Amino acid sequence: MFNVDGTNISLSRGDTGAIEIAVDGYEFGELDRAVFTIKAGNGQEVKKHIYRIVDGKFTVTFYNRDTDTLNPGGYTWDVRFVIHPYYDENGNIVDGDQVLTPNLPMNCTLLTVVGNI
Repeated sequence: MFNVDGTNISLSRGDTGAIEIAVDGYEFGELDRAVFTIKAGNGQEVKKHIYRIVDGKFTVTFYNRDTDTLNPGGYTWDVRFVIHPYYDENGNIVDGDQVLTPNLPMNCTLLTVVGNI
């Protein structure tokens, strides 16, 4: 099961799905990035994905491997926009000229499944 209701994401552990996130009111440059992060209830970062923003939007794709080892329960997610990002030697974004967080953290619920494949 994969469902998006407003800003709430629900998915069954190990399922796949995608959401497109559109951004209004800001002109992004070619080097600017969106950073999508999911955190567990204890604040531990679970997943982080970096996306290029094209025509004011980007698509977050959930693959089986993203959630198949996580415990069912409540998580939070957010998106941060990094304007002119700075990278470390491993290619990870560590800062930027500006970092924008447009919303408070939102809910993500990971549901248990009965069977497996």
